Amino acid sequence: MESMSFPIRLCSILLMAASTILGQGFSFGVKGGVPLTDALHVLDRSRYFSDKAPYVIGPAVELRLFAGLSAEADLLYRRVEYTFTDQVTPQVVSRTTGRAFELPVLVKYRAPGELFRPFVSAGFSYRRLARFEQRLSTGGISGTVQVSEPPELTNRSTSGATVGGGIEVSVPLVRVSAELRYTRWGSSSFRSALSGLASQLNQADFLLGILF
Repeated sequence: MESMSFPIRLCSILLMAASTILGQGFSFGVKGGVPLTDALHVLDRSRYFSDKAPYVIGPAVELRLFAGLSAEADLLYRRVEYTFTDQVTPQVVSRTTGRAFELPVLVKYRAPGELFRPFVSAGFSYRRLARFEQRLSTGGISGTVQVSEPPELTNRSTSGATVGGGIEVSVPLVRVSAELRYTRWGSSSFRSALSGLASQLNQADFLLGILF
């Protein structure tokens, strides 16, 4: 019985510590902002045109650890859009719209401070592309269809390294942050047959956050 009591006590201590941490250091909220770079890199502008996503937004959670360290995870959404014009038949134009869902998992360090606290963060991000629609226009006649695999899409999922930095303002019950975040994706998700379109591997965003 004595040999079994130590693991039981250890599990009890860990459970109580976890509940204390979650009760005192867990925050949730939302982050959103403006992409500073286009999601796509157009190599052949005679055939492709890409629209920069107007915004990026999603929920965020954070677990404060110790000595200014915390762990953060977000689920960010942005739109991906591009237009293709057939050079052989110029009246044939297709406009493809997709959704990009990104999951950054970061370790954050805050400098000491009462009201204003600068911070830096680093970690990894995972991206998944989904829900594509394609609007075809031929000689003035147009229609929208669901497409599971656009011809330019080569890989729905990719991952990369993420770093960021900014400043956080603490007011009663709320923490407001502003940050610049950079992600270097490991591979391109789009590639046209003649290399006219590819994913932007360097991604930069300006984000505002509100955590409770």
